[in-house]
Amino acid sequence: MISNQDSEKMLTPWLTVIGLITVMWTPVERKIDECVFILSLLNGCGKRPGSLTRKLEYIKSSLPETAIYSPNFDEIFDITKGTAQVRDVCVHGVIESYDENKMVIGKVQAKACDFNVEYFTYDQVRLFSAGNNLTTLLEIWSKLASDLNNIANDA
Repeated sequence: MISNQDSEKMLTPWLTVIGLITVMWTPVERKIDECVFILSLLNGCGKRPGSLTRKLEYIKSSLPETAIYSPNFDEIFDITKGTAQVRDVCVHGVIESYDENKMVIGKVQAKACDFNVEYFTYDQVRLFSAGNNLTTLLEIWSKLASDLNNIANDA
């Protein structure tokens, strides 16, 4: 039988990385929103996309060729979407079980017609890599937002 102290010891690293993912996602999304906003001003568009997928598609399709920083967007978008999905599960899910090596989180799938809980199993490598991705993503999206700001200021 696992004592409460041992259980707490096993849970602490998981909660730490979930907290990191939760808190560090917002600056990344803010930079993505900034890119969308600047591009909409440059393109004279009124309505901006709302979902992350639509924002990323909009950025990809609207990015001016004069942007200095143009990384491989397919790869960046995949990493961004994957990290956002992990964050979504962590924030909106319920921890069903955990041990030192894996955690199972159940999340209600709201788009289903019935009450459906989908279970996501994360090992330490997967969850910790999502946390590590956030630093890189923030750097990439900040640089792109900065380049777009320079283009907008020159326009």
